[in-house]
Amino acid sequence: MLRPSFLDFSQRMNRNPAVSMGLLLITLTCSILFSPIVMEYQSIGVTLFSCLMIASLVLTLGSLTENSPKIRLWLEITGTTIVILRAMVEFPNPPNWLPFFSLIASMLFHLGMMLMLIGHLFSVKPQAEKLLAAINFYLLTGITFSYLYLLVNLITPGAFDLAIQGISSWPDYLYFSFVTLTTLGYGDILPLSPLAQGLVSLEAIVGVLSPTVMIARFVGK
Repeated sequence: MLRPSFLDFSQRMNRNPAVSMGLLLITLTCSILFSPIVMEYQSIGVTLFSCLMIASLVLTLGSLTENSPKIRLWLEITGTTIVILRAMVEFPNPPNWLPFFSLIASMLFHLGMMLMLIGHLFSVKPQAEKLLAAINFYLLTGITFSYLYLLVNLITPGAFDLAIQGISSWPDYLYFSFVTLTTLGYGDILPLSPLAQGLVSLEAIVGVLSPTVMIARFVGK
């Protein structure tokens, strides 16, 4: 008997990778734009928004992981884990470990999507699909590094010079991540610990090299 899943349902409804790439781009853009707004309000609306974003991401990835069963399983497990953990936040007296493990699951989910997009970029696909994959990969890089920064600051408090320390400060790390990725460097948030400084340097390098490599690949084709 075949095991039903969200991704199998998505695959039946949408077998066009280009459409999936476009939907993924819209979803990531909405996540970047609206997450900092809803995170300011500690209510069930935050959890509902997070669950809807993860569910839409999972539903989008059906045709994109058709030939990558391991990555699809990875995304199914981590995506389901995120929805469960973030729903548990609304329970009375949630455990202290809940935000930390929710952060880890979110980071693993986005890393899985990045691996999926890398495979798509270096496969035989139409150029339009590869262009959308490259844009999605760039956005996912900024989101994933924001989780890494937050994780570093939770493990070693004071790694960044932020007035508010904790999970609720994730929008600040998201903003800082994209400022670093695009090499704007406003300087309003500073990395203080050696590990934080190393990650910032790594993201800046990725921010410069990844568009260069992708453009070179497109021009070469």
